[in-house]
Amino acid sequence: MRKKVTVSAPATIANLGSGFDTLGVALELRNYVSLEESDEFEVVENGEKVQGNDLVVKVIKDFFNERNQPAKVKITKKNSIPMKKGLGSSSAAIVSALGAAMVFFNEFDRNLLFERSVEIEGHPDNVAPAVFGGLRVSANISNKNISLGVNAPFQQVDVFVPPCEISTAQARKILPKMVPFSDAIFNIQRVAMLLASSFESEEEISKEYFKDKLHQHKRLSLCKDVLDFFEKMDSDITNPIFVCGSGPSIAIVGKNDVLPPEGWKKLPLNVSTEGFKVEEEE
Repeated sequence: MRKKVTVSAPATIANLGSGFDTLGVALELRNYVSLEESDEFEVVENGEKVQGNDLVVKVIKDFFNERNQPAKVKITKKNSIPMKKGLGSSSAAIVSALGAAMVFFNEFDRNLLFERSVEIEGHPDNVAPAVFGGLRVSANISNKNISLGVNAPFQQVDVFVPPCEISTAQARKILPKMVPFSDAIFNIQRVAMLLASSFESEEEISKEYFKDKLHQHKRLSLCKDVLDFFEKMDSDITNPIFVCGSGPSIAIVGKNDVLPPEGWKKLPLNVSTEGFKVEEEE
């Protein structure tokens, strides 16, 4: 075991409009986790000692328990990714915690980190970019989670974060069990064009490639103010626009002059080519 390790994992956006449950991209907004040898178990979050009953602590404790080792460590967390906003805070928590534990025990393997993280989180489209970085295409094929990297056809997004929250459970529950055949074709065509555009040298990616008929409007109906903002922006600007993950945050691709509504935050973020990484080792 090492005496101390500090790691980070990026925010992620899954779904990317037409790429429902398939596409995910990493952003340069990171959560940090440090593990350090200690005489007792303690948790420090954003500079304050806390009880530590969250996902990061659970994943680390479970890892120690699997090895029949007492968790005599100090866990230090620095969180920048907003929670329940569609920016992959749960995936970042799982990947950073599990990755930190693996490095601490000198057992790090990036592919295993991906597999184990998906087992915990359940959705490879969010986990994959948190582990590997960049834009990832993910699927479960023959009971195995597969993720492939492609060039991101955009490098910057503005994320508009509203005050309301949408839980993943809520966002899943509202989706229909069946969709019209024409809607499925609509999304397949556009996600194919979106991926194909990553191999082209176009300066601007088509807004149409992000259009969706499977999940976005149903999920946005959970927050009327967000739905109103999305529909207005979709009508007023030429930039691609899509829901972040299961919502409620909205992403607009490229430079724009859109101001956030009162009480919202606007986060200009670059695509991160790095996923999980070790920040320092002692």
